Amino acid sequence: MQTKGTQDWVTNVDLEVEALIRNRLGQAYPADVIVGEETAHDPSSGNTAWIIDPIDGTTCFMLGLPQWCVVLTYTVYAEPVVSAIVTLVMDELYHATKGGGAFLNDTPIRVTDATTIGAGLISVGANEHGDPHKSAAFIGKLVADGGMYIRAGACALGLCYVAAGRLLAAYEPKVSPWDDLAGMLLVREAGGQTNAFAQTLASANKRSVLAAAPGIWNAVSPLY
Repeated sequence: MQTKGTQDWVTNVDLEVEALIRNRLGQAYPADVIVGEETAHDPSSGNTAWIIDPIDGTTCFMLGLPQWCVVLTYTVYAEPVVSAIVTLVMDELYHATKGGGAFLNDTPIRVTDATTIGAGLISVGANEHGDPHKSAAFIGKLVADGGMYIRAGACALGLCYVAAGRLLAAYEPKVSPWDDLAGMLLVREAGGQTNAFAQTLASANKRSVLAAAPGIWNAVSPLY
Protein backbone atom coordinates (compact mmCIF):
# COMPACT_ATOMS: atom_id res chain seq x y z
CA MET A 1 0.00 0.00 0.00
CA GLN A 2 1.22 3.50 -0.89
CA THR A 3 0.01 7.02 -0.26
CA LYS A 4 -0.22 9.96 -2.66
CA GLY A 5 -1.15 12.37 0.13
CA THR A 6 -3.49 12.80 3.07
CA GLN A 7 -6.37 10.29 2.83
CA ASP A 8 -5.21 9.46 -0.74
CA TRP A 9 -4.18 5.81 -0.83
CA VAL A 10 -3.04 3.39 -3.51
CA THR A 11 -3.38 -0.35 -2.83
CA ASN A 12 -2.06 -3.28 -4.80
CA VAL A 13 -5.67 -3.85 -5.87
CA ASP A 14 -5.81 -0.37 -7.49
CA LEU A 15 -2.70 -1.20 -9.49
CA GLU A 16 -3.84 -4.71 -10.43
CA VAL A 17 -7.33 -3.60 -11.50
CA GLU A 18 -5.91 -0.80 -13.64
CA ALA A 19 -3.42 -3.22 -15.23
CA LEU A 20 -6.21 -5.70 -15.96
CA ILE A 21 -8.45 -3.09 -17.60
CA ARG A 22 -5.52 -1.69 -19.57
CA ASN A 23 -4.70 -5.16 -20.85
CA ARG A 24 -8.27 -5.89 -21.93
CA LEU A 25 -8.69 -2.50 -23.61
CA GLY A 26 -5.33 -2.86 -25.31
CA GLN A 27 -6.36 -6.18 -26.77
CA ALA A 28 -9.73 -4.90 -27.98
CA TYR A 29 -8.63 -1.42 -29.12
CA PRO A 30 -4.85 -1.56 -29.70
CA ALA A 31 -4.68 1.90 -31.31
CA ASP A 32 -6.53 3.73 -28.53
CA VAL A 33 -4.94 5.93 -25.88
CA ILE A 34 -5.51 4.79 -22.28
CA VAL A 35 -5.27 7.09 -19.26
CA GLY A 36 -5.38 5.80 -15.68
CA GLU A 37 -5.37 7.34 -12.24
CA GLU A 38 -2.49 5.21 -10.99
CA THR A 39 -0.31 4.97 -14.13
CA ALA A 40 0.04 7.21 -17.20
CA HIS A 41 -2.07 10.02 -15.75
CA ASP A 42 -2.19 12.16 -18.89
CA PRO A 43 -3.00 11.39 -22.54
CA SER A 44 0.06 11.14 -24.75
CA SER A 45 -1.70 13.07 -27.51
CA GLY A 46 -4.95 15.00 -27.62
CA ASN A 47 -7.97 14.49 -25.39
CA THR A 48 -9.48 11.36 -26.97
CA ALA A 49 -8.84 8.39 -24.70
CA TRP A 50 -10.13 5.70 -22.40
CA ILE A 51 -9.98 6.85 -18.77
CA ILE A 52 -9.75 4.42 -15.84
CA ASP A 53 -10.26 4.93 -12.14
CA PRO A 54 -9.55 1.41 -10.84
CA ILE A 55 -11.05 2.12 -7.42
CA ASP A 56 -12.88 5.36 -6.71
CA GLY A 57 -13.25 5.43 -2.94
CA THR A 58 -10.06 3.56 -2.04
CA THR A 59 -10.25 4.54 1.63
CA CYS A 60 -13.71 2.96 1.91
CA PHE A 61 -12.39 -0.13 0.11
CA MET A 62 -9.50 -0.41 2.57
CA LEU A 63 -11.83 -0.11 5.56
CA GLY A 64 -14.28 -2.74 4.32
CA LEU A 65 -17.02 -0.22 3.53
CA PRO A 66 -19.16 -0.71 0.41
CA GLN A 67 -18.92 2.85 -0.92
CA TRP A 68 -16.40 2.31 -3.71
CA CYS A 69 -16.58 1.58 -7.42
CA VAL A 70 -14.62 0.92 -10.60
CA VAL A 71 -14.93 3.64 -13.24
CA LEU A 72 -14.34 3.59 -17.00
CA THR A 73 -15.19 6.16 -19.66
CA TYR A 74 -14.28 6.91 -23.25
CA THR A 75 -13.85 10.54 -24.20
CA VAL A 76 -13.68 12.28 -27.57
CA TYR A 77 -12.00 15.70 -27.37
CA ALA A 78 -12.36 15.46 -23.55
CA GLU A 79 -16.13 14.89 -23.77
CA PRO A 80 -17.40 11.55 -22.38
CA VAL A 81 -19.38 9.48 -24.88
CA VAL A 82 -19.44 6.08 -23.16
CA SER A 83 -19.22 5.33 -19.45
CA ALA A 84 -19.49 2.43 -17.05
CA ILE A 85 -19.36 2.47 -13.25
CA VAL A 86 -19.61 -0.79 -11.33
CA THR A 87 -20.21 -1.14 -7.59
CA LEU A 88 -19.06 -4.69 -7.02
CA VAL A 89 -20.23 -5.01 -3.41
CA MET A 90 -23.77 -4.03 -4.39
CA ASP A 91 -23.64 -5.78 -7.79
CA GLU A 92 -24.76 -2.66 -9.66
CA LEU A 93 -23.53 -1.61 -13.10
CA TYR A 94 -24.34 1.94 -14.14
CA HIS A 95 -23.71 2.70 -17.80
CA ALA A 96 -24.52 5.33 -20.39
CA THR A 97 -23.79 6.35 -23.97
CA LYS A 98 -24.14 9.85 -25.35
CA GLY A 99 -27.65 10.13 -26.76
CA GLY A 100 -28.45 6.56 -25.72
CA GLY A 101 -29.74 7.00 -22.19
CA ALA A 102 -28.56 5.84 -18.76
CA PHE A 103 -29.05 2.45 -17.17
CA LEU A 104 -28.65 0.57 -13.90
CA ASN A 105 -27.89 -2.99 -14.97
CA ASP A 106 -30.55 -3.45 -17.70
CA THR A 107 -33.07 -0.92 -16.38
CA PRO A 108 -33.28 2.68 -17.66
CA ILE A 109 -32.82 5.26 -14.90
CA ARG A 110 -33.97 8.85 -14.45
CA VAL A 111 -33.16 11.59 -11.97
CA THR A 112 -35.74 12.47 -9.34
CA ASP A 113 -38.59 14.84 -10.18
CA ALA A 114 -38.21 16.56 -6.78
CA THR A 115 -38.31 20.36 -6.79
CA THR A 116 -37.17 21.27 -3.26
CA ILE A 117 -33.89 20.53 -1.51
CA GLY A 118 -35.80 19.37 1.54
CA ALA A 119 -37.15 16.41 -0.42
CA GLY A 120 -34.05 14.24 -0.07
CA LEU A 121 -30.28 14.15 0.40
CA ILE A 122 -27.36 15.80 -1.40
CA SER A 123 -23.90 14.23 -1.57
CA VAL A 124 -21.06 16.53 -0.55
CA GLY A 125 -17.44 15.43 -0.96
CA ALA A 126 -14.12 16.72 0.33
CA ASN A 127 -10.45 15.90 -0.18
CA GLU A 128 -6.97 17.29 0.33
CA HIS A 129 -6.94 18.93 -3.11
CA GLY A 130 -9.79 21.33 -2.40
CA ASP A 131 -9.94 24.05 0.21
CA PRO A 132 -11.80 22.50 3.18
CA HIS A 133 -13.83 25.66 3.66
CA LYS A 134 -15.53 25.13 0.27
CA SER A 135 -17.24 21.93 1.39
CA ALA A 136 -18.01 23.42 4.79
CA ALA A 137 -19.49 26.54 3.21
CA PHE A 138 -21.60 24.47 0.81
CA ILE A 139 -22.94 22.36 3.69
CA GLY A 140 -23.66 25.44 5.80
CA LYS A 141 -25.66 27.12 3.03
CA LEU A 142 -27.46 23.87 2.18
CA VAL A 143 -28.59 23.19 5.74
CA ALA A 144 -29.57 26.83 6.24
CA ASP A 145 -31.82 26.53 3.18
CA GLY A 146 -33.53 23.43 4.54
CA GLY A 147 -31.44 20.74 2.85
CA MET A 148 -29.45 17.83 4.27
CA TYR A 149 -26.25 16.15 3.11
CA ILE A 150 -24.51 12.79 2.98
CA ARG A 151 -21.07 11.75 1.79
CA ALA A 152 -21.33 9.02 -0.83
CA GLY A 153 -17.70 7.94 -0.29
CA ALA A 154 -16.68 8.28 -3.95
CA CYS A 155 -17.35 11.04 -6.48
CA ALA A 156 -18.52 8.64 -9.19
CA LEU A 157 -20.83 6.87 -6.77
CA GLY A 158 -22.53 10.12 -5.76
CA LEU A 159 -23.12 10.92 -9.42
CA CYS A 160 -24.57 7.44 -9.99
CA TYR A 161 -27.04 7.99 -7.18
CA VAL A 162 -28.14 11.31 -8.65
CA ALA A 163 -28.70 9.64 -12.02
CA ALA A 164 -30.73 6.87 -10.38
CA GLY A 165 -32.92 9.33 -8.46
CA ARG A 166 -31.59 8.25 -5.07
CA LEU A 167 -29.97 11.62 -4.37
CA LEU A 168 -31.12 15.10 -5.33
CA ALA A 169 -27.65 16.37 -6.21
CA ALA A 170 -23.92 15.79 -5.72
CA TYR A 171 -21.11 18.29 -5.18
CA GLU A 172 -17.34 17.76 -5.17
CA PRO A 173 -15.06 20.75 -4.57
CA LYS A 174 -12.02 19.51 -6.52
CA VAL A 175 -11.69 16.29 -8.52
CA SER A 176 -9.84 14.92 -11.55
CA PRO A 177 -11.30 13.83 -14.93
CA TRP A 178 -11.28 10.13 -13.98
CA ASP A 179 -13.43 10.96 -10.95
CA ASP A 180 -16.22 12.88 -12.65
CA LEU A 181 -16.58 12.44 -16.42
CA ALA A 182 -18.22 9.00 -16.41
CA GLY A 183 -20.75 10.02 -13.78
CA MET A 184 -21.45 13.38 -15.40
CA LEU A 185 -22.42 11.62 -18.64
CA LEU A 186 -24.62 9.26 -16.65
CA VAL A 187 -26.43 12.17 -14.96
CA ARG A 188 -26.98 14.03 -18.22
CA GLU A 189 -28.32 10.93 -19.97
CA ALA A 190 -30.64 10.34 -17.00
CA GLY A 191 -32.17 13.78 -17.50
CA GLY A 192 -30.10 15.70 -14.96
CA GLN A 193 -27.93 18.79 -15.17
CA THR A 194 -24.21 19.26 -14.52
CA ASN A 195 -21.68 22.02 -14.84
CA ALA A 196 -19.50 21.98 -17.97
CA PHE A 197 -17.12 19.13 -18.75
CA ALA A 198 -13.42 19.81 -18.24
CA GLN A 199 -11.76 21.11 -21.41
CA THR A 200 -8.75 18.85 -21.03
CA LEU A 201 -7.96 15.41 -19.60
CA ALA A 202 -4.79 16.70 -17.93
CA SER A 203 -4.61 15.31 -14.40
CA ALA A 204 -3.64 18.73 -13.07
CA ASN A 205 -7.01 20.07 -14.22
CA LYS A 206 -8.83 19.49 -10.94
CA ARG A 207 -12.07 21.40 -10.53
CA SER A 208 -15.44 21.56 -8.81
CA VAL A 209 -18.27 19.36 -10.04
CA LEU A 210 -21.99 19.78 -9.45
CA ALA A 211 -24.80 17.53 -10.69
CA ALA A 212 -28.50 17.74 -9.87
CA ALA A 213 -32.00 16.92 -10.96
CA PRO A 214 -33.51 19.76 -13.04
CA GLY A 215 -35.94 20.74 -10.29
CA ILE A 216 -33.06 21.09 -7.83
CA TRP A 217 -30.43 22.80 -9.99
CA ASN A 218 -31.47 26.39 -9.35
CA ALA A 219 -31.48 25.76 -5.60
CA VAL A 220 -27.97 24.24 -5.43
CA SER A 221 -26.04 25.97 -8.21
CA PRO A 222 -25.68 29.24 -6.26
CA LEU A 223 -24.23 27.31 -3.32
CA TYR A 224 -21.04 26.20 -5.05
